[in-house]
Amino acid sequence: MTSGTNTRKRRRGGGGPTIAEVAERAGVSTMTVSNVLNNRPVVQADTRDAVLKAVKALNYTPNSAARALASAVTLRIGLMHSDTESALLSAVLVGSLKAAARLGAQLIINSFDPADPLGGVEAFLKTGLDGLLLPPPICEMVSAAGIPERYDTAMIALAPGSELRNMDCVRIDDEQAAYEVTRILLEKGHRRIGFVTLPGALVAVSRLRGYLRALGEQGVIPDMSLVWEARPTFDAGLALAERVLIGERQVTAVIAGNDDMAAAFVNVALRNNLSVPGDISIIGFDDTPIAVKIWPALTTVRQPLALIAEQATERLIRNLREGTGKGTGKVEASYVDFTVIERNSVGCVPKD
Repeated sequence: MTSGTNTRKRRRGGGGPTIAEVAERAGVSTMTVSNVLNNRPVVQADTRDAVLKAVKALNYTPNSAARALASAVTLRIGLMHSDTESALLSAVLVGSLKAAARLGAQLIINSFDPADPLGGVEAFLKTGLDGLLLPPPICEMVSAAGIPERYDTAMIALAPGSELRNMDCVRIDDEQAAYEVTRILLEKGHRRIGFVTLPGALVAVSRLRGYLRALGEQGVIPDMSLVWEARPTFDAGLALAERVLIGERQVTAVIAGNDDMAAAFVNVALRNNLSVPGDISIIGFDDTPIAVKIWPALTTVRQPLALIAEQATERLIRNLREGTGKGTGKVEASYVDFTVIERNSVGCVPKD
């Protein structure tokens, strides 16, 4: 009975063995089998040997029909998120769901514990995902930890602060964005410009380069005491703004790490009888809904997160179906355009 059952599985539909049966015999994923058959360098030697032995034992021969069948299988695409990133998550969800629905893939959403984000990612990967979408900052942490090298699952980063050495990504040019908003302030006469970076994030380095480049072009010597670090939350923005805006204020303008932080600066300024932008100009980042819900509305950088997520999801699904989801030996970064949205929170430098 057992022998007959195995024969039926192996010869289902009257054809030869399938790539799934090779994977099962070798104890690996179908993606690993594909990587071995396409001679991609990401598979360890012992795993490669196990796959080749399974191929030989089953007399498996890849063919176009088998590839077509594999491409018709519904792909399971994971999306990690943190519950605290509501504005980011909603934008990413819109884009990812749009692409997944159009291309017939299943989108599986999972949150991670901020106390152990990498453990959450690895647990998610072990559920049998075909691909994984990683928003910031978790994508940067996963890359730095070398997780893409340890798993066969194809991964793609959404809006990292810089290109990643081991993971495809879709992003904006954060350095250029920071350069452009700094230039706007410089052109309005500001020279004492506070700049908020995000702790432990590659985007902090990229944006700081843009800020410093703009200052240098205008002959402004950077004062690094005006470069501050804070978490990208409203509460952290409040704490920082209360420290640097109240009392002997050293700046006439602030470029915040995101719109929540910028909104916190506006809040503190107005509560302390500072006019925005009369006394201080404030710029945000991302163009999330809060940018137009406060007064004055924020000048900000529109980072099209929904479009980034849609393009990343499309690319991930396409690569998986074409058998290039992982192991090509080439990491690619795609860029989408950002837009500086000028509203009412920026004015000319205050006169003494």
